[in-house]
Amino acid sequence: MILNFFDINSRKPSQRKNILNKSQFKSTSNYTKFGYDYFDNKNLGIGYGGYIYDGRFKDSVKKIINHYKLKKNNKILEIGCAKGFILKEFNHQNMDIYGLDISKYAIEESISEIKNRLVYWDISKGTTFPNNYFDFIYCKETIPHINLKKIPKIIKEVNRIIKNKKNIFIEIQTSLNKKGLNQIKLWDPTHKTLLLKKEWIKLFKEHDYEGDFYFKNLI
Repeated sequence: MILNFFDINSRKPSQRKNILNKSQFKSTSNYTKFGYDYFDNKNLGIGYGGYIYDGRFKDSVKKIINHYKLKKNNKILEIGCAKGFILKEFNHQNMDIYGLDISKYAIEESISEIKNRLVYWDISKGTTFPNNYFDFIYCKETIPHINLKKIPKIIKEVNRIIKNKKNIFIEIQTSLNKKGLNQIKLWDPTHKTLLLKKEWIKLFKEHDYEGDFYFKNLI
């Protein structure tokens, strides 16, 4: 099922195109490793330019809880949790939260109240979580930053550690055409796998994915 929980207050594709046409972005090694430049460097021209908590995910989390009928103390995993802004809202709803991210910087700069629930880890290497451990797993705007060869391993691992395969939500950045996919690479050079919506659905279906999607057209 195609759902939309998070795509709020974001730039429109036309705005990104205009910025691309007017700007000369310069990437750095720190940026491509998801360090300070990626999240908080306001002068680089790409990245978040200052990733701070603003409470925008409160309503999103309430919608997720209602849709998936989640209950107090359910186990929630976010893959690509960054600084933990979404998990903070789940924590406020009395959920048992866990977060994984490959950015050491983001984990170090995460919200203090949940920092001990976040781990620097690449899920494509597998996890030590038991089978059927989580009640809900989500992954927002992370999968396209992962090498294509690793994605089937991630789907397999997620299917192993979730109780109900339908209780998974993945948001993926894409475009309406191949030209747009190439522009996304210019917009953010950390993207490693760029596919059209139909190609993503085919890939996930081939690897027994039964959860939900949202496809965010960046450009």
